[in-house]
Amino acid sequence: MSKPVARAKPAFWGAVSSQVFTIVSMLVSIISTPLMVKYLDKEEYGLSILFFQIIGYLALFDFGLSTALIRQLSVHRGEDELARITLNRIATTGLYVSAVLGGAVTLLGFGFAPFVPSLFNLRPDLAEAAIPIVATFSLLVGAQFLQRGLGGILFTHHKQVHVGVTQFILSMTGIVATIILLMNGVGLWSFVYANMLQLLLSMVSIVWLLRRYFPYLSIRPRHFDRSLMKELFGFGLFMFLGNLSTQIILNTDRLVIGKILSLSAVAVFSLTVRIPEVGMGLLAKVLENVGPAATEIVTHEGHNRTQLFLQRIMLIIMVSSIVAFWLMLALDEWFVDLWVGPSFFAGQAVLLLALGVMVQQTLARTGTFFLYAKGIARAVSIAAIVEAVLNITFSVILGYRMGMTGILLGTLLAALLTSVWYVPYLLRKHLGISFIAYWGLPIIRPTLILSVVGGMVWWAATKVQAQYSNSWSMFFLVAFTATLVLGGTAWIVFLRHAVVDYIPVRWRSYLLMKAV
Repeated sequence: MSKPVARAKPAFWGAVSSQVFTIVSMLVSIISTPLMVKYLDKEEYGLSILFFQIIGYLALFDFGLSTALIRQLSVHRGEDELARITLNRIATTGLYVSAVLGGAVTLLGFGFAPFVPSLFNLRPDLAEAAIPIVATFSLLVGAQFLQRGLGGILFTHHKQVHVGVTQFILSMTGIVATIILLMNGVGLWSFVYANMLQLLLSMVSIVWLLRRYFPYLSIRPRHFDRSLMKELFGFGLFMFLGNLSTQIILNTDRLVIGKILSLSAVAVFSLTVRIPEVGMGLLAKVLENVGPAATEIVTHEGHNRTQLFLQRIMLIIMVSSIVAFWLMLALDEWFVDLWVGPSFFAGQAVLLLALGVMVQQTLARTGTFFLYAKGIARAVSIAAIVEAVLNITFSVILGYRMGMTGILLGTLLAALLTSVWYVPYLLRKHLGISFIAYWGLPIIRPTLILSVVGGMVWWAATKVQAQYSNSWSMFFLVAFTATLVLGGTAWIVFLRHAVVDYIPVRWRSYLLMKAV
């Protein structure tokens, strides 16, 4: 077995396992959402969503340190004595700096909390609860900084399955705890207490896994390296700017809706786009799990291997995105109507634009992923900042004029002016990936072929929904059939060839693959 294939197998199976865990978590979350809506009114539920948006922004203020640590760990991964010494140096430096940044972000959250009620025009009872809840969440985010670098050690040493199992168990624990607390009348504080439990269990599990698989790991002041700290921040700062911009592009919609429209509108919008966002998360998991392998290939194995690997990953991501686009366009309104009621569906225009954002942002994220692996952070981050500024500007202007559709349209317009053309340009400049190699096989061909099939699936699904709109059994039958048709087409025409190297030989005949 070749070294690249042997190395990529853990990443592949890590991606598969994480997808399974994420799908199960998604299903549990979907089942639990009506319960949350039952125990919270629309404004309370909308405010709970805004809490997590605020947390998402606070979590960015490690200034890219966690991403820079993962890259350093990937580049210096090994089993010899020098690699072990380097691991201790990176882990110690990362942990100490993370502790300082965690304290700073906690203070930042404390300072921001008093402004939340006036910012979103909260009614008195919500305003009273919002300030201490945001402050407590800030403390939890600061504590989470400590586990990021340590968790990165497991991730970069291809322990993705272990990380995935842990995250899955914690996710289930958090959801169950939240529902139990809501049922007992704890209200919005249910989300806080559930996150406290998750953080505690997460810290315990990471320490246990590290002690088991890395008994030589030593966190000591003598391992702290100032030059490494400067190097981490040199790369991480641009990662921070890029991540901040991504957060603005993908997650500011709710904040703008909460400010321009209402908290109830935040709830309606969030439930309408819940499934597209789950799809984006599933695709991001694929990139997350191949991260260490991609860094090694881009850094050490030259142009040809890099181009082949990029095309393969982009094909997988694009095919999956197009399949998800048509399935969600055909089924999302029907699902939301059955799930939480038609009053929580924002309309087909909002859904279509949200799905467009899902495909465009997933594609852009795949390209920037390889640029970051190469260490190209400055240009990517500057472009992301420009896109974020345009996004906010367009979204606010169009949001006042057109409501939710205007906000999403602003996101797409900003992308067309920046990442849609600039990411391929940077890939060509720094990795030698031609426009034909970028747009041809991985993007244009699967989009055209799968859209023909997807259009027919959409037409058939809408016809059936018109007659059986209140039937869960018919919904599941149509969803299964649509997934089988679109997924089967995608697998036979595209995906089986892209992943054949990573599938055990004995399984290939069952998956319509040629055994080698």
